Amino acid sequence: MPLEQARQQLGDKSACWVTGHFDPLLAEHVGRLGEHVAPGRLLVVEVTNPDRPLLPQRARAELVAALTMVDYVVLGNGTGNWPVIDASVTRRFMDDVLKRHRGEGAG
Repeated sequence: MPLEQARQQLGDKSACWVTGHFDPLLAEHVGRLGEHVAPGRLLVVEVTNPDRPLLPQRARAELVAALTMVDYVVLGNGTGNWPVIDASVTRRFMDDVLKRHRGEGAG
């Protein structure tokens, strides 16, 4: 849903807003999202676009929305003032994949 629609639906309800690319959605992302869950507080996740996405933004948003801990998903551009939870997660994942791929192809 658009950011403004989410803000309207939430009204004055208590919510934690987090943002990330989730490209691809990894178990570590799920763990980090779980750290933001609290009783009586909604979890709103803004899915943003990296420079060169592997998956379309809509597909990543649908994957995040499928997590039972997530109450709302917003398609965004990362201009909010909430924490970015996956800046290093995807980078480490991609570095590991590339290292393994190079290791298998060498030699």
